[in-house]
Amino acid sequence: METSPATRGFDLNLIRVLDAVISAGNATKASKRLNVTPAAVSLALQRLQHTYNEALFVRTKDGLAPTARAREIHHTFVQVLNLVDTTFHTVEWEKMHKEIVICGNDITEQYFLSQIIDFEIFEHYLVHHRTNWSREAIASREMLVTGAADLILTFEPPRDRDFNMMVIERFKNFCVVCGQRNPLSSLSKITLHSFYSFHHAVIRNDVFNSVIFDEKQIIMSTGPYSGRRLIGYRSETLTGLLSMVEHSSMIAVIPLPLANYFKSHRKYAISVMSLPDEINIRPLALHAVWSRKNKLEKDLSLLVSMLQTVASFRK
Repeated sequence: METSPATRGFDLNLIRVLDAVISAGNATKASKRLNVTPAAVSLALQRLQHTYNEALFVRTKDGLAPTARAREIHHTFVQVLNLVDTTFHTVEWEKMHKEIVICGNDITEQYFLSQIIDFEIFEHYLVHHRTNWSREAIASREMLVTGAADLILTFEPPRDRDFNMMVIERFKNFCVVCGQRNPLSSLSKITLHSFYSFHHAVIRNDVFNSVIFDEKQIIMSTGPYSGRRLIGYRSETLTGLLSMVEHSSMIAVIPLPLANYFKSHRKYAISVMSLPDEINIRPLALHAVWSRKNKLEKDLSLLVSMLQTVASFRK
């Protein structure tokens, strides 16, 4: 087979390294998966970035965060790896190993799945958590229909009755977070004036924006301060949003349980404030959605029940 000059000298082992680092979150964990040293992983990443001649990772509090370009490359690599892996499958192997593909985001992975990953059910599964599907694909449940995913964890309520659906957790209480060096950090409650005066950090295609940002309903009573928030930063992830708030004068509106979790357990240097009385925020529910025709339907139901149980104890 004829190859192009660009791929002729490419080290295919770099594909495995990229996949391991994105899946694990840092070079140390990836090295354990690959059974090599962290230095070898770091060197491989440098070679990969040199090959593409652009930054593929940025260092954050939680480890190495892939850039949009890295996720795009990884998505293509994963498809190729999956095709190669299928050539080694046998009936006996498939009986011994099952795979669950979960579609979610960094909130569902860090706040929910991380709490149950050591449970016995996962001893029999290889779990893939993926975030690279489009919002339209998630809304249409396309990946469940095609079998590309087994379970969707989404804040957008499902509209199709052909799927099972359960609410994992319902966020009713929201708050404002700011960095501990922010002049607002000494307050227990933010004023309406400050809410509209300070720039906000939000999540792109903001899952929380859709809840709080119906401007005609956000103000419960008339007052001297109203209008649209000042958006100063958009992030792809909640962790990225909190990192920006932590090191700037910006503020953000997020569910109170998430704020407490990232402050207490993930040790983010943030302060938590109550919302002004004039701000009205509708509840936000995380839904689990899966197909009734999925061959793992019983195990998926058990997994969802476990997520519900963990969420109830956390309250």
